[in-house]
Amino acid sequence: MAIANQEMIRDNNRRQVLEYLVNHPPVSRAALSQQLHLTKATISNIVQELIEQHLILEIGSAQTSLGRKPILLEFQKKCGYALSIDVHPSQIIALTSDLKGENCRLKEYPFQKGDNLYKNLCRIIHDILPEYEDCPYKIVGITIGIYGVVQQNQILFTPYYPLPDSNLAKLLESEFHIPVFVENESNLSVLGESAFHHYDQNMVLLNIHDGIGMGIMINGHLYRGQDGYAGEIGHTILFPDGKPCPCGNHGCLEQYASEKAILEEYARLTHQEQVTIDAFVRDYQNQVPEALEMMELFSKYISIAINNIINTFNIELVVLNSSFSNYIPQINLSIQDYLRHHQNRKCQIIPSRLQDISGLMGGIRIGVERFLDIRHLIIENFSSNKIR
Repeated sequence: MAIANQEMIRDNNRRQVLEYLVNHPPVSRAALSQQLHLTKATISNIVQELIEQHLILEIGSAQTSLGRKPILLEFQKKCGYALSIDVHPSQIIALTSDLKGENCRLKEYPFQKGDNLYKNLCRIIHDILPEYEDCPYKIVGITIGIYGVVQQNQILFTPYYPLPDSNLAKLLESEFHIPVFVENESNLSVLGESAFHHYDQNMVLLNIHDGIGMGIMINGHLYRGQDGYAGEIGHTILFPDGKPCPCGNHGCLEQYASEKAILEEYARLTHQEQVTIDAFVRDYQNQVPEALEMMELFSKYISIAINNIINTFNIELVVLNSSFSNYIPQINLSIQDYLRHHQNRKCQIIPSRLQDISGLMGGIRIGVERFLDIRHLIIENFSSNKIR
């Protein structure tokens, strides 16, 4: 028991040192000892181990006018890369980044409803892996974002494409010998956003695209629920006995307030076969009455959803991720005005910083944190303009 306790303490000390070096570089050994309240001998041993593992390196001396100049340490963010894959109903998007969420590369691949997901993912991963063969740790983890319900790395339900093999992660691990993590895309999105908003321990991200999903962060931890169904707010009932939904119910929120539902209803009102998001935004900006009417409905329905979220979770922060709210900033103000008239709890409502790649960055975060065995990767210098 004493040996087990010593190993636990040693592992925890290593985790603290590495996480501090990842999130607060550069730093000296003395500063690490002071910040983490660990002895200089403990810090010295851990730092030497991390240097030998090619995870950190010495980068020179700090400038000081007194005494011996301390040697600064920095995390080697390019010693490995993480791969995050988002399986959309109509395409697959892959993002790679270094172990700090930087130096990102994005690729898009076609994906049809009847395609075999496992075979498509194998082809995509085989296409990407050779680019990182020269890195010490190569690709350290692969995260797959699924539009559906996931529990304990197994896929339970997918409403918008055929249900893949529930053991998809194990199949891919056997093929590539790399850890594979499968997660709901909204859960990944809230993990991605919280890497920026690291002072907010309780937050919700509302993802509004073809469907409506919700990622929930409670006390800094992802909340999945008993069977992975937590956050399926798109399948809460807005209108009893309303429109049929692929989930089997009628009148679900996402049948009225998702981007897909809004665009389909707008096409019906304007006698068009289909309408793209870009065309809709142009019509809204040109004050087309039907477009204004649909955005009024969108604001109303999403306000009702957020009102329910606030009353249920008493949350500190709600991040809204939708093309409508991202491209039409007035919508955010409209939603906030509605909420001010219906509840007085303190809750900040903000647009997503990551928008379309929030889930991909959440996947990067999972891959990096699992590989390094740290609890919270902080991303501060990310810019979507730098993605190649």
